[in-house]
Amino acid sequence: MRYLGTGRSGAFEWLFQRVSGVALVVLLGVHFILLHYTGTGNITYETVAPRLASPLYKGLQLTFLVLALVHAMNGVKLVIDDYVHREGWRIVLTSLNWVATLAFFLFGAVTVLTFSVQP
Repeated sequence: MRYLGTGRSGAFEWLFQRVSGVALVVLLGVHFILLHYTGTGNITYETVAPRLASPLYKGLQLTFLVLALVHAMNGVKLVIDDYVHREGWRIVLTSLNWVATLAFFLFGAVTVLTFSVQP
C-alpha cells in the first residue's frame, strides 16, 4: 500500500512532543507546589486572586497555557497526518484544529491577563 502522508518525516513534531511533555510535567509541578504548598493551604478565591494578579504568576500561567495548547495541537496534527489520507479532509481538520487552538488561547489569555483583584 502506498503511503498517502504529507511527505514530511514528522521528526520535529515527534521530538517536540517529547520535549514539551517534559516541560509540561515540570511546569505542572511548579504550579502544583505554588497552589498547594504556599499560602494557607485552602484554595479559595481569596487565596488565589492575589497570586493571579501578580505579573510573575500571570507569566507562569500564560507559559503553561501556550505550551499545553501547542503540545495538544501538535498531537492532534500528528493523529490527522497518520489517519486522514484524503487531502481535502486533512486540510479541513487541520484548519479546525488551528481555529480551536486559537479560540482556547484567546479565552485563556483574556482570563489570565484581564484578571485583577476586586477590593
